[in-house]
Amino acid sequence: MTEGGFVATYKYALLHAIADLCVENDPNAEDGSLTLTVDQIAGKFIELYWRQTQHFPARTVRGDLVLKQNAGKQAAVINTLRELHRPYQSRLPSLKDDPRAWRTAIRQVGRTVKVMPLWKLQTIGTRPVEFLYRNEPGADRIVLFPGVALCFRAFYGLIIELVRGGRVRFIRRHNDAVRESLELYTFLFGSDRANLDAYLTVLADIEGTRCFYCERTIGGRPHVDHFIPWARYPNDLGHNFVLAHDRCNGSKSDYLAAEEHLEHWAERNASLGQQLSDAYHASRLDHDADASVWIARWAYGQLDSASGDVWVKDKEFRPLSPNWVGLLAAVALTRPHWSYHFLC
Repeated sequence: MTEGGFVATYKYALLHAIADLCVENDPNAEDGSLTLTVDQIAGKFIELYWRQTQHFPARTVRGDLVLKQNAGKQAAVINTLRELHRPYQSRLPSLKDDPRAWRTAIRQVGRTVKVMPLWKLQTIGTRPVEFLYRNEPGADRIVLFPGVALCFRAFYGLIIELVRGGRVRFIRRHNDAVRESLELYTFLFGSDRANLDAYLTVLADIEGTRCFYCERTIGGRPHVDHFIPWARYPNDLGHNFVLAHDRCNGSKSDYLAAEEHLEHWAERNASLGQQLSDAYHASRLDHDADASVWIARWAYGQLDSASGDVWVKDKEFRPLSPNWVGLLAAVALTRPHWSYHFLC
């Protein structure tokens, strides 16, 4: 982060993508290594850059301001994705739902990933240092060295904040109009809440309007809650959402829910997972039951290693018990651990 050469935001995005994929995939090889394909990384690049190809609402600039993400001309990934916004009305799930267009986007972005950051990331000063994976220019995959994926999982929060901080500084340096903007971080990394109403409709149609946590009928408008909190991992996938009272949602906040809620969530996804998938697919909403399970296993594993507390109800908390591991076994995984979540 301090001695590497950053002439674009690609290396920051690559580190972010690798960290995300280490959380969403289990490094279950006997030696602790993890294989990631260029297609997987390209898919993450599209997710990370998608909202950043849109107009930045700067009060001091007239016209269409797209943030510059390269020290020279605009980054190729930005130009590629800009062309896809209009036909898909700026909705990434709609692009993903078009198999041919999604494969084309993956292929185009993947070419950039292979030529630019993938084989240049591990350059410290002027010399290559292979400390994450072996550089094999032209290869369609990388293999993270034994233990690397586990470290990305263990230090995910720290790595993401370092990467995001570096990316914000780079963009400020190369975009005069946003150097003093207080909204830049939120624009780059905030959650797109525009689709939550659609998720609410699907969940209410299938599950009704009982609060997921207290199981009482919700009299007013239900809140769509991230079961694994957004603050712990930015997971806007449909199977992670539940409906809740505003009070339960507020008191749970950014905490992980207690084992009885985890069991309820696992059983819900096991029994209604396919029905939810079909409904999300019909509504063109992003979803993946398997990725949501991997993320939950990671989040609860992190809390377990820190001997942390879980939220029970209101202001009641208790230590997480070892029983959480078996509760997630109720959700059957339908894809290999290495496949990219939206292509299953």
